[in-house]
Amino acid sequence: MSGRVGLRLTGAELDAVALAADGLKIRAIARRLNVTEAAVQSRLRSARLKSRSARTTALIHAVYTSGQLKPPAPVRAVPLSADQTQVLGYLAQGLTAAGMRPLVTWPQWRLFDAYADLLADLDATDRPAYAIKRAWAMGHLGREQGTA
Repeated sequence: MSGRVGLRLTGAELDAVALAADGLKIRAIARRLNVTEAAVQSRLRSARLKSRSARTTALIHAVYTSGQLKPPAPVRAVPLSADQTQVLGYLAQGLTAAGMRPLVTWPQWRLFDAYADLLADLDATDRPAYAIKRAWAMGHLGREQGTA
């Protein structure tokens, strides 16, 4: 779940979340923060527990929604299909494509196509956490859309 009222992360947790939102992997975050990979994993795990988020995508959405991180600067939005918008909502809840499968009535190929197209359109191929940041920047999540 995202958007926890009263969510309060430490500065170290926020630093790790912000870099994860940029699409960095654990090793790159550790290098950037000059800490061990285990420390990064611990900070992200603690932040996920505090936000009650099962995955980093939901954590990032929760942190933006709570105001703990300043939303990214607005960028020109790319239009999303209805399928992509639905997939984005599930991604913001922390679901993987496999986790979305029981929730949609479409064939599996259509779900995976919508997921892949969403990441490509948000310029976040293979980086679902960064897709959340891009969706916020484009206004597909947060701001005028509520918390989607």
